[in-house]
Amino acid sequence: MKVLIVDDSPVVRELLRHIIENAGMTVAGEAENGKQAFEQAIELKPDVITMDIDMPQMDGCEASRLIMENQPIPIVVVTATYSYQDTALAMQILETGAITVLQKPQGPGHPEFEKDAAALVSTIRVISDIKLVRRKPRHGKSNHIAGYITKSRPEIIVIGASTGGPVALKEFLTKLTINIPVPILVVQHISQGFLSSFCEWLSRNTGFPVHIGEYGQLTEPGHVYLAPDNCHMEIRADKRIQLSNVSPVKHNRPSIGHLFESVAEHFGQRAVAVLLSGMGDDGARETLHLHSMGAMTLAQDEATVVVNGIPGEAVRIGAVNQTAPPWKLAEIINAVFNNG
Repeated sequence: MKVLIVDDSPVVRELLRHIIENAGMTVAGEAENGKQAFEQAIELKPDVITMDIDMPQMDGCEASRLIMENQPIPIVVVTATYSYQDTALAMQILETGAITVLQKPQGPGHPEFEKDAAALVSTIRVISDIKLVRRKPRHGKSNHIAGYITKSRPEIIVIGASTGGPVALKEFLTKLTINIPVPILVVQHISQGFLSSFCEWLSRNTGFPVHIGEYGQLTEPGHVYLAPDNCHMEIRADKRIQLSNVSPVKHNRPSIGHLFESVAEHFGQRAVAVLLSGMGDDGARETLHLHSMGAMTLAQDEATVVVNGIPGEAVRIGAVNQTAPPWKLAEIINAVFNNG
């Protein structure tokens, strides 16, 4: 597996080379700015590119756009989160087609080094297998939307996503009716430090009010609430948010499964659960539980998903009513409320 490292800092490039080569992968080349990144992407055709954001001559956003237009290659954004401008630009890079955003690992000896290095290696390996095909989102009405007879009108929508999820979530919310009469709770696995910018990006692009969930907060219809960094989010019967620092579930905190279990406990068949692109299987078993209770359970389809871990596992175990692209999942839900 060949990796192109893009970063304007020689120290960071050396650190990333150390991590990548120690994992048995090959560094195809190094670039210190976006112009070099584009040129080397065309020449070297690496399997994966690690992309910095703030660089001289050409930043990571413009470089990623050029690469995705001319030589589509899986890109993982690897950046520090010290500046708000960088985190906002990271969201823009996702819109150009980059797969995910990770925080730059600190040097060896830092308490988070091993965890951050392992996350980088794991992500590179997963996205190296992605065959990028330029797809334009469909904006027309679907020809067919499955009809659902729900046992009771849904009172809450919950969504789980990981790698590849941010853009899918944006596409889903863009097609969801803005006056949906229930709150929307989301667990999106994303590197620490990016959540505030992610919320603003989502709100700006979809029109929904998007918040980071707070303890005791009463959720409102038509509002979106994302689980905070490093904290499980639950929903109570009175639709107030509860946060918890109990142990990670399958290495995840926040955990999709943790949120979905609280929904099963308090809402059962009066819920809609949606799984979007992501690595692993967080939330699949809990989606099956909701499915068995009569809740509507939906998942992004294999044809449009970036990483088919979470939705694919839910489909495999029979936890999902229907799979579809994110825009169509939204239209299915719209139809339920319009016909209710």
